[in-house]
Amino acid sequence: MQERRENPRSSFHLRTDVLINEGRDQISLLRTNIGFGGIGGYSRDLVEPDSEVLVQIHFEQRDGGETVESIQGKIIWEKQDGNFRALGIGFSALQPQKHPQLISYLRYAEQFE
Repeated sequence: MQERRENPRSSFHLRTDVLINEGRDQISLLRTNIGFGGIGGYSRDLVEPDSEVLVQIHFEQRDGGETVESIQGKIIWEKQDGNFRALGIGFSALQPQKHPQLISYLRYAEQFE
């Protein structure tokens, strides 16, 4: 399969919530990968392409607390893959002032690509 992503992706092991339908429904993502342009993974949930979503990423803090950064996105593509739906979500606007921990995480992950 030809790689079509504009940005490299890294495996992602942080808790991630994907909210659709203005937050009324949640998609569970498995085997996620993330890059500066978006996040992808597999889900058992049905999704509609072009759906607007809110991606919430949970960062554990050294003091045991948690910080959550949210970013708007859109389901760019989805397809059946066995018993799962593979899907890709494009981020609307990754901004240093709103997403400092996510940007730091992505910059760190780039070192190991």
